[in-house]
Amino acid sequence: MSMVIRFSSAFTRMYRKLSTDQRDRAERALRLFGDNPFDPKLHNHKLAGSREGMRSIAAGYDLRLIYIEKGGHALILFIMVGNHDAVY
Repeated sequence: MSMVIRFSSAFTRMYRKLSTDQRDRAERALRLFGDNPFDPKLHNHKLAGSREGMRSIAAGYDLRLIYIEKGGHALILFIMVGNHDAVY
């Protein structure tokens, strides 16, 4: 079974506000995620508290992409992107 990746409208709005450098880093992280969601470079981890049930990957030092998964990575919905303070 292959992984299907989708983007929420909120993610798309946030993505449009990123700088060119941030967009490039996000796109590289998404390509790497598509190849291996748990590549150590992504620092993929579960979130807690108000973000319980969500996961985060890193796209460089201070850029995070937040997603939820269904069916054990069968469907991935990216819901937020931004710097650490914006998404946590």
